[in-house]
Amino acid sequence: MEDFPQLGSYAILGDVDPVPQSLLSAYPEQAKTLTLLYDVSRELTSILDREELLRRIAERVKRIVNYDVFSVMLWNESTQLLKGVFGMRYEDSVPTFLALPLRRGLTGTAAAERRSIRVDDVLSDARYIRCETSVDTRSELVVPLLLQDRLIGVLDLESREPRAFTAENERMLATLASFIAVALENARLYEEARENEFRLQDDLNTAREIQRQLLPHGARGIPGLDLAAAYVPARELGGDFYDFLPYGQGKLAMALGDVSGKGTAAALYGSLAIGTLRELVVSSTCNAASMLQMLNRRMYGARLDARFIAMLFAVYDAAAHQLTLSNAGGPYPLLVRGGGTQEIRVEGVPLGLFLDSEYEETTIDLQAGDVVLFASDGILESENVREEEFGSKRLHALLADAGREISANELSERIIAATDDHSGPGKSPHDDRTLLVLRVTGEGAADYSKLPVIY
Repeated sequence: MEDFPQLGSYAILGDVDPVPQSLLSAYPEQAKTLTLLYDVSRELTSILDREELLRRIAERVKRIVNYDVFSVMLWNESTQLLKGVFGMRYEDSVPTFLALPLRRGLTGTAAAERRSIRVDDVLSDARYIRCETSVDTRSELVVPLLLQDRLIGVLDLESREPRAFTAENERMLATLASFIAVALENARLYEEARENEFRLQDDLNTAREIQRQLLPHGARGIPGLDLAAAYVPARELGGDFYDFLPYGQGKLAMALGDVSGKGTAAALYGSLAIGTLRELVVSSTCNAASMLQMLNRRMYGARLDARFIAMLFAVYDAAAHQLTLSNAGGPYPLLVRGGGTQEIRVEGVPLGLFLDSEYEETTIDLQAGDVVLFASDGILESENVREEEFGSKRLHALLADAGREISANELSERIIAATDDHSGPGKSPHDDRTLLVLRVTGEGAADYSKLPVIY
């Protein structure tokens, strides 16, 4: 078959078609060789773990070309060195520490000149560098691994016998080298992607912990009020946030926000909102509507990627037993009183959309036994596998049946559990779920100058 020796000059990328049946019949020996190359190449290009790939390459090359020592060196672009990454002596893997620049030794020369080098007797070749392989090498075959003329590395085969490698061996390995180069590059890209994924996951875990540290666990020592919070992000990082803030003598400010979008950008924007709110509270304890107005101006100036924040802001006055609320596009708070549930209808534009937005506020005189619930829309919009939302009807029924003696923490846990049960194990949450629960206990007065204690 006259064209067969020319096959080694073509770099083959990816899969090839099986050997045609007509070729098997007309040229059985050549077809047998091509079939072997085809089978080996398909197997190698499917392996993504580099260590396993190198071991399998050594085994499969042995089926094509007999050798005593086999090694693979890969090209490192940053160090400009060929570095040994795998070696096999007879049937055993051996460590390899050799590192060579281009044009040094037979391997460096083959890599630099982008061509195979076959030496019948290395003792008569000045380029030969003896390695610590415990084998008295006499002949050597080096084949560069190229990917569209980009150097990936070299295959290096050694034998104790002189003239152990033939021109046919060289052509076959040159043909197979294209597939090996593709397989090694795929393995490198896979490993790189996996390392990036691990690094990203580690960064996300750290960011999630930082985000959780930004959120208070609760507030205690507030006369007449039992307070609890719950926060369940849908992803590693959430776009919801909440905060408790001292707001003057005997007063506690509460905020619950929901940033548009999800993921890292939403979490960072939410963290910016928390930091800005805390800064504003230090310098001013104005009414709830004015606080939202100031925060809106700051968020508008720092707005990124057209994001906005739906947010509830409220101030509890322990001495007056009053709760003043203002709303910037968040779901209506709910008031549970005497077994019934009603929405506290206070409205406003989300933060960061318009510079001069103004906000309304409302004040509620609280009674012993009252429960006030702030909830992000992830609570109401929790879906099951039939895409049915948890909805306000279920939430209202749960609150009405809770009873007067249930604590704020128990109620928040019951709501989260109910949304989990509604969604079921086959449905991942699509939005963050955040709750603030205020239960009025009716306790007497206290030293308001020492309150509250936020932790």
